[in-house]
Amino acid sequence: MNLSRASIHYDNMICRYVKIVEENGIPFSSVPIELTETAALYNDRISKLIEKMVDAGFELHMDDFGSGYSSMTSLNQLPFDTLKLDKSLIDYIENFRGQQVIRHTISLAHSLGMKVLAEGVEKAKQVEILRSLSCDEIQGFYYARPLPWENFETKVIRAKEACKK
Repeated sequence: MNLSRASIHYDNMICRYVKIVEENGIPFSSVPIELTETAALYNDRISKLIEKMVDAGFELHMDDFGSGYSSMTSLNQLPFDTLKLDKSLIDYIENFRGQQVIRHTISLAHSLGMKVLAEGVEKAKQVEILRSLSCDEIQGFYYARPLPWENFETKVIRAKEACKK
């Protein structure tokens, strides 16, 4: 669930999200709260809100890391579980400097106890490099493009049938 800077300021936001998750029987771990770098810029209100969300059971993800001014302060002061590398970083992974930025970002995140998810992966070479750098999760058009619900449902049913064989 992506939270923007604006949505963070709505009254009872956390209570509404907790109610939705509980009413639908969804595990809190399946509904991570994603903050963009700019939304995560540290201040007391955001800190208190994040503490309540984590206490409620939500995981916290920093989305779009590397797309703007990366806030190392946020990584230091907020309890993120996952760091999501923005496609703008992934686009440069095949050159030396880009690969070094990603290598050290993954290393930093792991040393802080976070998982790393690479977004916007489109090529086999990017997957190969990310795997060699111990990236935890990889998503993007390389694996699948977004699908309408009906097509997705059909694809899942076919995959389940293939697994039974």
